[in-house]
Amino acid sequence: MATMYDVAKRAEVSIATVSAVLNRTAYVSPELTKRVKQAVEELDYTINHLAHSLQTRSTHTIGILIPDAANPDPFFGQVVRGAEDVFRKKGYLLILGHTYNRVDEQSRYLGAFRSRFVDGVLLFQTPGEDSELDRILTTKTPLVFVGRIPDGVEADIVATDILRGTQLAIEHLLQQGHTKIGLVTVAASLSVAALRIQGWRATLRRRQIPADDSYSISGELSSEAGRLAALRLLDLPEPPTAIFADNLVLATGILRAFQERGRKIPEDMMLVSSDDAEWLDVFQPAITTIVQPSYELGSEAAELLLKRIRHPKRPYQKILLKPELRVRS
Repeated sequence: MATMYDVAKRAEVSIATVSAVLNRTAYVSPELTKRVKQAVEELDYTINHLAHSLQTRSTHTIGILIPDAANPDPFFGQVVRGAEDVFRKKGYLLILGHTYNRVDEQSRYLGAFRSRFVDGVLLFQTPGEDSELDRILTTKTPLVFVGRIPDGVEADIVATDILRGTQLAIEHLLQQGHTKIGLVTVAASLSVAALRIQGWRATLRRRQIPADDSYSISGELSSEAGRLAALRLLDLPEPPTAIFADNLVLATGILRAFQERGRKIPEDMMLVSSDDAEWLDVFQPAITTIVQPSYELGSEAAELLLKRIRHPKRPYQKILLKPELRVRS
């Protein structure tokens, strides 16, 4: 395996010149740069990033954990894309892991991130005790909680204003004449589920409409969970006439339940979902959504993490992005 010394010898320059060319740390004349690059190609030389990271105490890698990107909801994928675009411009590589909302998977990845000396972590937190997360918080490893607001933890946070988004959805359904409104959430989404329920209750209360607990169901992040939740709601003695789904994964299951029971939108039922996707523009029946700025969520989280890496002692910051109502009819 060729070394930097071999490159310097082949190019007839100093090791310092080779380092300056490869790391772009100083000006090198075009002639010498050409000789160094030619020697690198001839020797098939690659930079030893491990050795370099031991010298600089930076691997220029970032870990990001999301629940699951393999579903019809592009939300998490757009978050990753937003973060990756920011890190790419700054010369960082992104390592992606899926937790499937399981704390054991979260712990496994966080341990792997630590052992690989990532410079920071973006995290959609899963519920449950996690010693690896505790260790990251204790050692002050740069960390940004994304999407879900941790309870009792001082940390950088970037999330969507879930309370406001829920209020927009329920207010829209109320304006359409619905007073029996169901809510389907993901139990493992922590603050998201709690804020959805809080917003649902508060919006109904302002209209002096009682929030029936049987109308609120939390389950897993899956289409089948949405289907089962909708069937439970439809089987109630006085079923809701409209449902607000926490995401498009649940919404697809809810639509399947409507089909099974012969319920049509908008004649028999109404469905509003959080998150949005281009395919909804051509989908029938038309589904109104609460658009979460997913790409911006990722890019803002990445920028905040880079600030933490550069300035470890800066005050913690909490950023809430505003959702929007997108009416389709």
